[in-house]
Amino acid sequence: MKISLRQLQYFQALCQHGHFGHAAAASNVSQPALSVKIQELETLLGKSLVNRDMRPFCPTPFGYEVLASANRILADIQSIEDSARQHRGVEGPFHLGIIPTVAPYLLPVAIRLIQASLPKLDLQIREATTDVLLDEINHGQLDAGIIATDVAASSLTQRPLFQDRFLLAVQASQSKALDLKDGEIVFEDIAPLKFLLLAEGHCLRDKTKNFCKYATQETLNQIGASSLHTLAGLVAGGYGTTLLPEIAFADTEGRSELAILQLADPCPERTISLVIKSQNEASMDIAKLERILIEAGTQKIKETRAKLSARG
Repeated sequence: MKISLRQLQYFQALCQHGHFGHAAAASNVSQPALSVKIQELETLLGKSLVNRDMRPFCPTPFGYEVLASANRILADIQSIEDSARQHRGVEGPFHLGIIPTVAPYLLPVAIRLIQASLPKLDLQIREATTDVLLDEINHGQLDAGIIATDVAASSLTQRPLFQDRFLLAVQASQSKALDLKDGEIVFEDIAPLKFLLLAEGHCLRDKTKNFCKYATQETLNQIGASSLHTLAGLVAGGYGTTLLPEIAFADTEGRSELAILQLADPCPERTISLVIKSQNEASMDIAKLERILIEAGTQKIKETRAKLSARG
C-alpha cells in the first residue's frame, strides 16, 4: 500500500483542529473513517504521528516532519487544480448546451469566432430543450448553457448575451389578403389565421402564447413541431402563422411564398443568456467565450435589422 492524498489530507486536518471529531466534520467524513486513514498512514511509515496523550491532539516530532511535507504536497496539488480550473473555458474540453431555437442560427457565427480566438478550446455542443439543459448543468454534465428564459434557481447564474425580437411569419398571399402593414401588426390583425406553436418543452412556445394570449383554442394550433424550420414550412403552405425570432431571419429570407413582417411596438422579444452553475463561477474563465457569444449574436441581429430597415 502506498501513501494516499486522502491520508495526508486527514492528517493535516487533525493537526489543524486538534480533535478527531472536528477534523472529521471539516473533512466531511465520519470520525472512524478519518481515524482509520491516519492509523494506516502511521502503519505505512512505521512511526506514530499523533501524540494521543495530549489534548488537543498534536503531532509527534516525527509527525511535524510529515506534516511539513504533507503541507507542501497538498499545496502543490491545489496549485495544479487551480491552474486547471483557470483554463477551463479557455482551453480543453468545454460542454456547452444550447436550445434548438438558437443553435442553428447562432452557432455557425460563434464557432468561427471561437476557433479564431480560442483555438485550444475543445467545444462539445449539446442541443436540447431548456429544462433538460438546466438539469444537466445542475448535475455537472454541462459546463454552461444558452437559453432564452429567466432562471430563478439560486444554484444557477444567468448572464444576458443579447436581445432577440420576434417577427411574424405568414404566407405571402394571406398577408396581402389581410392587408398586413410591416411594423404595424398586432394580434387582432391576424386573428383569422391559425397560430402555430412549437411542441411542449420549447421556451419559444411560451413566448408565442404570451403574444397571442387572447386567442381561442380554436385558433391556437398545437401541432407539436420540434423546429422553426418545420413551422416556416407549414406557414409557407398556408397552414397558419407563427412568430420567428430575428436570429432566424436569414434562413427564411428570399422565400417568395413567405412574408416575414415586423410587429408593432412594443415588439415582443426574448433575452438570450448564458447560464452556469453558481458554484462553478470561480473555477471557470468564461469571460472570453461570453464576449464571443455576445459578438456573434449581436452580429446576427444587426444584419437582420439592417435588412429589415432596407426594405423601407
